[in-house]
Amino acid sequence: MRRFRYPFVFIAFCGLSTTVLAQPVPFDMSPERPAGQGEVPQMPRPRPVAPREPVPQAEEEVPAAANPPAPAPVQQPAQVEAPRQPEPPQTTAAQSSAAGDSLRRYIVPSESLALTGEYSRSAWSVYLTAEQAGAAQSINLGYQNAIVVAPEASTLSLFINNRRVGEERISAPDATRSVRWPIPAGLLRPGSNDVELVASQRHRTDCDVRSTYDLWTQIDSGETYLQFGPQFAPANSAVEAVNALGPDPEGLTQFQMVVPSVGAIEELAPLLKLTQGLAVMNGMPNPRFSFREGLPDPIGAPGRLTVAIGTAAELADLLPSLPPGAEAGPVSAVTPSGDGKTSIIVFTGPTWSAVGSAIDSFLAPVVRSPTLRRESMSNERWVRPNAPFVFGGERLTFAQLGISTIEFSGRRLRTGFDIAVPSDFYAGAYGEATILLDAAYGGQVTAGSHIDVYVNGNIASTVPITEGGGGILRQAPIRITMRHLRAGINRIEVEAILLSDADSACVPGSNASTDARFALFDSSAFFMPSYARIGQTPNLSALSGTGFPYSRQTEAAAFFMDRIDADMLSAAANFFGKAAQVSGAPIALDPVSAANAVGGRNAIYIGSAGQLPANVLTQLNLAPSLAAGWSPAAGEGQTAGDTAASMEAWRGRLQGGFLSQKIASFREWLQAKLDLSEEALRFLPGSETVFSPDEDDDLLLAQGPGVNGSGIWTVLTAPSPQELRLATGELGRQDVWQQIEGRIFSYSRETNDVSIQEASKLSFLPPLDTSLKNYRLIAANWLSSNLLSYALAIVLVSCLLGVTTASLLRWLGRRR
Repeated sequence: MRRFRYPFVFIAFCGLSTTVLAQPVPFDMSPERPAGQGEVPQMPRPRPVAPREPVPQAEEEVPAAANPPAPAPVQQPAQVEAPRQPEPPQTTAAQSSAAGDSLRRYIVPSESLALTGEYSRSAWSVYLTAEQAGAAQSINLGYQNAIVVAPEASTLSLFINNRRVGEERISAPDATRSVRWPIPAGLLRPGSNDVELVASQRHRTDCDVRSTYDLWTQIDSGETYLQFGPQFAPANSAVEAVNALGPDPEGLTQFQMVVPSVGAIEELAPLLKLTQGLAVMNGMPNPRFSFREGLPDPIGAPGRLTVAIGTAAELADLLPSLPPGAEAGPVSAVTPSGDGKTSIIVFTGPTWSAVGSAIDSFLAPVVRSPTLRRESMSNERWVRPNAPFVFGGERLTFAQLGISTIEFSGRRLRTGFDIAVPSDFYAGAYGEATILLDAAYGGQVTAGSHIDVYVNGNIASTVPITEGGGGILRQAPIRITMRHLRAGINRIEVEAILLSDADSACVPGSNASTDARFALFDSSAFFMPSYARIGQTPNLSALSGTGFPYSRQTEAAAFFMDRIDADMLSAAANFFGKAAQVSGAPIALDPVSAANAVGGRNAIYIGSAGQLPANVLTQLNLAPSLAAGWSPAAGEGQTAGDTAASMEAWRGRLQGGFLSQKIASFREWLQAKLDLSEEALRFLPGSETVFSPDEDDDLLLAQGPGVNGSGIWTVLTAPSPQELRLATGELGRQDVWQQIEGRIFSYSRETNDVSIQEASKLSFLPPLDTSLKNYRLIAANWLSSNLLSYALAIVLVSCLLGVTTASLLRWLGRRR
């Protein structure tokens, strides 16, 4: 019998095997997301804040899809000030539906929220009634992160009203993890409450800048909510009920409009005014309206509000009880539903005229004059603070824009703020704004680092750091082009790319270093110079940004809808609700029964493609074939629009022969080398081409001048009323709505893709500012947009100067 000569080797091997087999979740570099989950958004809205004192982490987190037990996370020492220290978070598993959805208030204002990079912050406000603020017991947070996030060096913190409620070590790569923290008594208040999520993330293995793009933590909207106690009571005020309506688990805010008698044209104006007012008053980013004749089932689910509109006689058999005085005069009130746990808002009266009066009284606080200047957009329900309007000459510090001083120890810092520009902004071709940067970088930062500025996701400026050894920047000017600004809300982001020798060496543990490399101070400022202001049309970007031109009209816009039913009302409410939200007030509408009754006013047409008048489609250069149907049948040839576009393309190729082709090649070379648009190389504006939507498109939005140039017409259409209702429901989402621009916009629900056709021929409206300075700025931008015209003007002026000089010399020279 042979003895084992090296027993210690055998024992060590067994111990190593046991350790390996005991690991419940081994680290591997397989795809980071579970199968079936979508990609994390690539352009987050990060806004880091200054580091705060640490707090105790969750005792234990249980994945929402629960299975094998995971080892308890290591507790981190807490060093916090006594007044700011929260209570220890409670352990929670996946919440069952039996907990009662009516006792939840979902708080994430979108379908999902991604915190990406090494440091990311998202802040918004949540409106609560007094009953909700008093009944909230705890807050639940669900999240999942990339597998490359190092849990020992990464944290997720939640703040409410500037107080840290809880902090969680980021460690949920395999499934959504839910964690619950108690809410300290008195922390929540009636009205707006500030909510912040701050993620600090580090990579497990890599130290370079590229690896920071692999870091993400995605917040699950359906697992993030306030939990109310059983004593919770619904709001007893209609205004409070609308203001406090939050999102559902998918990030939508749904208004269920109950109208027993749908179909009369006299009902159209008050109904659409009400839906617009509800969207403005509520302020959530993704409103959705649905009309029906009976009560929905269930009533009062989270993120849903039931609104009943009709005469007292129409609602008597529908509601459990009518508000007092409904038979005598206009009434807007809250009435309990059948179960007594939810409420229904009721607008009623003895006649529809009285119903309209009740709606007018209810919406009086949100109605404003179109000539009144707004100071900010109302976007704090999804990004805080509200975006201030900049009309030229403003200097706003980062502190005013919501950015606190940041001391950062990582490799890539990205933070940003929102501003808003008015609908008549006209400075994209020549204007430059300025960021006056106060910052500092440490001695470990090497040359090759740089600071970039992005405007709406487009690079606008880059400032290199050419010397190492550290430095301080005091009001360092960074000029940024305004070519990417658009009417409405604009996102400006500052990103610092920080290189160091330590990252090149990548010593184990260096990722967790807390030595600050970079500091961004809140004394930095954004300066907006004076710029040209003149309205342009067609311009769907101004419509989606500020509701222009309908938000500034003094006469109600004519509104034509091919038929009045639940589907068409829902579609119109979805569109006008979002348009009113960006306008800041309901848009005045005058429904007409015939398409040719609009006169010379601004007009809006909504209907299925087959029901819209052919002359309206032709006026906006839409394919006449739309009147016969949306998509060509299988095997059919090109539509009229395709044929016209093809003929125009061939005419452009062949016209003029050799010389024309050489000129065209030279124009293409200029566009490629000098980044010039085709419009900049034209003497005269081109003609609009006939547009026909793709087979996959579900919705089409177009704008153009009315007959003889009178008024501005906008058309919203789809293949059928049902498709129009579904597509406008998606159009009302903030992430889709903000993509609307150009002359024609089309959208596909299946692929979530948009198509845009820019206007070839723009018309200018009379400017509000008639000063000589504004006209000079308008001329500067127009000449910068039309380079050939500018060059021709220089040649003509030079020739005129030469002729004048020659004439003067002939009369005043030596010959005299």
